[in-house]
Amino acid sequence: MQNPGQPTQAIDLDHVGFIVQDLSAARDLFVDLGFVLTERADHTRSDAQGLTVSAGSSQHSIMLEVGYIELMQITDARAGHQLTPATGERYGLHVLALGCADARAWHARCLQNALSVRPVMDWSRPVHTPERSGLARFAFFDAPWQPSDPSYVCWVQHVTPELVRSPSLMRHPNGARALRTLHYEGGIDELARWAAVLQDSGAQATGAAQHGAMTLRLGPSAIDLQPSAQRQQVLPSALTLAFSSLEEIERRADRLQLPRLHHSTERLSLDLRASCGLVLHAVREDGAAGP
Repeated sequence: MQNPGQPTQAIDLDHVGFIVQDLSAARDLFVDLGFVLTERADHTRSDAQGLTVSAGSSQHSIMLEVGYIELMQITDARAGHQLTPATGERYGLHVLALGCADARAWHARCLQNALSVRPVMDWSRPVHTPERSGLARFAFFDAPWQPSDPSYVCWVQHVTPELVRSPSLMRHPNGARALRTLHYEGGIDELARWAAVLQDSGAQATGAAQHGAMTLRLGPSAIDLQPSAQRQQVLPSALTLAFSSLEEIERRADRLQLPRLHHSTERLSLDLRASCGLVLHAVREDGAAGP
C-alpha cells in the first residue's frame, strides 16, 4: 500500500466492537467476568450542516493497556448509523478499528492507493471517570461494507486520548491487560481475499500463508486467519486477551457456569458463542503489556 518515498504511518489494532442486542445484559456479563467498563455513553456525530446530532448508538468500553473492546447497541435505526444493517445479519463482533495518528492523512493515503473509503467523520461521546471528565472526540473513516462481510473496517484517530485511557478504567479485577489477537475462520479462498483486504488496510503479513493460515500484525496485536472445513464464510471465531493472572477470571467464569473449551496454567478458553458469537481465550502474560 505504501508509495515509494512515502513516510510510514503506524497502524495498530485500536479496538474491536461487538454489536449486541441488549447492551445492559452484555455489560453485566463482562462486569461479572471482572472487567471495568466505562459508563454508558450515547454516540453523537456532526451532520452536513455542522450540527451535533444523535448517531443512533450507545456503548460501553473495556479499556486495556493495549487496545480495547467496545460493546455497542443500535438504539435508533432511523439515525443512519452505518452498522444498523448488521443487526439483520448477526449479533457479535463486527467492528475492526485500526488506529492511526492522523485520520485525514491516512484517508488521503488510502485514496492515493485506489482504496474505496468514505469521507472522514467527526464523532464524540461523553466520558466520566474519577480522574477526568469531558467529551471524547474521534476522527474516523470507513471502507464500503456489507453486513455479511467478515468485519466492518474503519480507521480511528483519538483526538482526546487522555479522556479514554484514564488509569482507573484499566485496573480490571480479573487482571486483563491487552488485546492480543483477533481470530477468523473460513474457507481458504475467502480467507485469502480477506487477508488482501486487511493488508491493503494497513496490516502487515508476518510470512507466507501456510495451508491457508496466515498471521497479520497490527502493532503489538495480531490477526490470525485459519481455514475451516466447516464454514466457507469468513467470520470472527475467537478473541485472545492477555491477563496478569488467570485465577480471578477462572473463578468468575465458574461462578457464571461458562463452558470451558481449554484450561491450563497459561490459558483459559471460554465459550461465549451464545452471548457474543465467539470464544474468549485468556492467556497469562508476564512483563509489560506493550510490544
